[in-house]
Amino acid sequence: MRVTTYGQLMELLDSLYADGAERTSDAAAAFWDGLFQREGHPLTSELPDAALPAWQAEALLPGGHGASALDVGCGLGRNSTWLAAQGFTVTGIDISPYAVETARSRMERSGAAGSVALGSGPDYRRVDFVREPVAGGPFDFVYDSGCFHHLAPHRRISYMEALSAALAPDGVYGICTFMAGEMGSTASDKDLLLQGHLEGGVGYTLDELAEMFSWLELVDARLMPPGHTHDEPTFSHGFLQVALFRRPSTSS
Repeated sequence: MRVTTYGQLMELLDSLYADGAERTSDAAAAFWDGLFQREGHPLTSELPDAALPAWQAEALLPGGHGASALDVGCGLGRNSTWLAAQGFTVTGIDISPYAVETARSRMERSGAAGSVALGSGPDYRRVDFVREPVAGGPFDFVYDSGCFHHLAPHRRISYMEALSAALAPDGVYGICTFMAGEMGSTASDKDLLLQGHLEGGVGYTLDELAEMFSWLELVDARLMPPGHTHDEPTFSHGFLQVALFRRPSTSS
């Protein structure tokens, strides 16, 4: 087959990453299933990212009960659960069947214990964000904690297209990624494509995030706040950084 379409080009570049080396596709689902079942792994935490309550305290997140939120790469639901507790109507998506089922089970246990009101919990779905549409959008808030830094270079294009479709005008987008020099590869995109693997993920600088998402207005960019700086326990590691953007209104 000769490449004549955008979709064929993306599939050809995907094929450079064998055996789930690009960890956002269905081929990597088994990898994430195993990771989420690993006892003591940080991603089995039930704590929300420290950035979320920090942004809320600074009035940077969308306000109003019932605002919609999309949690990209929701894992076991720790950030989705926090967002729902703040009044968001939450959709949590992940490629890992185990993660989605476990997130639902945690929500059901919370409901049975009375900590989640009936009907207010997140809606968890198995969706590949960069290759499949997400029903229910556009969303007032889209949050990605750890998906973007596992994308192969060419799939950042797909991600931007998916984000554009998912984020409402005046909507807010938050992202948490590996910090260059602390975690993740700093290889060039050319090398990442030629070698056919991402060395466990890509580390970015805050300036790179601002440049890549320049079609949005930068609101905040910082290291992940320490986990002990809030009234509630939160998730934080020194190799993580966060950024917050706002989508300009189409009417402005």
